[in-house]
Amino acid sequence: MRRDVTQFLFKDAKACSVLTATELQLKRRYELCITRKMDNPLIPDKEIVDFLMNGCNGLVEPVGKSQAYRDVAAITKITGNINLAGKNWYRHLIIEGAKEIYAMAMRKEDTKGAAAALDKLGKYTRCDKDDEAMDWSEMLPPIFEPSDDLTLIEGMKAIPTDELEARRKHLRELFLGKAEDAHFEEVTDD
Repeated sequence: MRRDVTQFLFKDAKACSVLTATELQLKRRYELCITRKMDNPLIPDKEIVDFLMNGCNGLVEPVGKSQAYRDVAAITKITGNINLAGKNWYRHLIIEGAKEIYAMAMRKEDTKGAAAALDKLGKYTRCDKDDEAMDWSEMLPPIFEPSDDLTLIEGMKAIPTDELEARRKHLRELFLGKAEDAHFEEVTDD
């Protein structure tokens, strides 16, 4: 039976001492591929498969194509579909690129280039727009409708009316400490 190695990801060797050699290889493949995918979220699965089939550039044992695709499926489960965050990734690339272009323009004392880079930075960080104020009129409080129907509350059962007065009397006696079946314990700091 294969153990789930995801709980051991990015842990030191001491924490992973319970894993077999095969599980350690799997763990290492996952770590390398997750790191690679996080460094470049838009990397195609085919490149990850090739990376796995080549032994992750000699860092682990090479695997077959079917195992590589199984590993990619597991890695995608772990990381999620990073491509869904593509717009944010592109925004990040544009902002980082604009920062680098600005730094290069400043080193070359190119004021037009620096201004263009700052213009792009302002556009993609939305510094050229006013902060959007929260429209509190659209935020409505929940509407609670009062009801005396106990069946609306999960797990509650109505007390039959013929037993109701006896139940009230018993609870009153418990509260006042007069009930015969009530028992009290002294609470200590221990």
